[in-house]
Amino acid sequence: MVVVCITTSEAQTKTDVSAQVGKGIQFKSENDLFYLKFTTRIQTRWDFVNTYSNESEAAEFANKAWVKRSRLKFDGYFLNPSLVYKIEYDVMGGYVRDAIFKYKKNNIELWFGQGKLPGNRERVVSSANLQMVDRSIFNDNYNIDRDIGVQFHHKFMIGKTIVADRWAFTSGDGIRNNEYAPGLSLTGQIEVQPLGEFKSKGDYKSADLNREETPKIAIAAYTNFNSHSYKDRGQVGKVIGGEADLLNIGGDFLLKYRGYSLMIEAANRSVTDDAKKFVYNDNGDVEAAFYTGYGANIQTGYVFKNNWELSGRYSFTKPKEIDFHDEMTDYTLGVSKYIIGHNFKFQGDVTFRDKMAGRDQIITRLQMELQF
Repeated sequence: MVVVCITTSEAQTKTDVSAQVGKGIQFKSENDLFYLKFTTRIQTRWDFVNTYSNESEAAEFANKAWVKRSRLKFDGYFLNPSLVYKIEYDVMGGYVRDAIFKYKKNNIELWFGQGKLPGNRERVVSSANLQMVDRSIFNDNYNIDRDIGVQFHHKFMIGKTIVADRWAFTSGDGIRNNEYAPGLSLTGQIEVQPLGEFKSKGDYKSADLNREETPKIAIAAYTNFNSHSYKDRGQVGKVIGGEADLLNIGGDFLLKYRGYSLMIEAANRSVTDDAKKFVYNDNGDVEAAFYTGYGANIQTGYVFKNNWELSGRYSFTKPKEIDFHDEMTDYTLGVSKYIIGHNFKFQGDVTFRDKMAGRDQIITRLQMELQF
């Protein structure tokens, strides 16, 4: 159910106030000098993990009921609609995720501040708009996440084909556990949509809830060079006591048509100087390694007309240094019920996790998502 109310209050100018499920509470001045949208969302989850036995260890069962995500979001514009701001606060984590100012003019956007880098599609898609309970192990290990700096986004047409180019010049330190460091990060992405635009920004929302009437395709490639990284995965990961230049190269493919969706993504991370791949202790022994290797994720689903969706995922990561990082493959089946689109939904999935050097697991997850 959607509830909308509009009131006006007399001050120096009139202000319109409205509220709508999934679109939050909105304030807009009559003179169009100020607009604010406040939204919040929660994800509550219950995970069940069965770990297989081996020759030395017995089988184990564990479960965890928790609030995976709880966010407060503020976005809008001031002075004119071209001057846009966004703030997102992580209530559970106790830190700011996004704090960004954007200047928008025609097909150009200039960003200043803290926000997501133009990396793999699964990461850029909001965790509120996923077709499974959570992102894949591929994303966990190869995404470039958020950073602080300047970004330039541009879009243009070649016939009916939409082409977008995105560039970022940032600190490379990420947004948590960041320190003064000598390095910087450069990111570039090119995306092509040869069959025209997706409905309602569906190119960055999982599942084809809009049931595209004609096939829609998006193809993207990106690279990120993070110099003097002190975290094992660049902008994210563990601080491991060394520094290395990391190169991420990746790409993705998205297809949506009449309720069906298919997403494929892959990436590789390398250290440009192999001599800096490891971190040594005072005795000369290797104690840590930067996360290098490659991985991929293939994810598909179909939304029935009653807004139930069945989905499947195959995802893997093959790190080079298996003494420090696990080689894993996930096989996942999911089901979702969209009550008010992604704004109010119930989801569940079951994953068989194949660990090459560890004990295999069956992971069952149940989740409710609410945005208002």
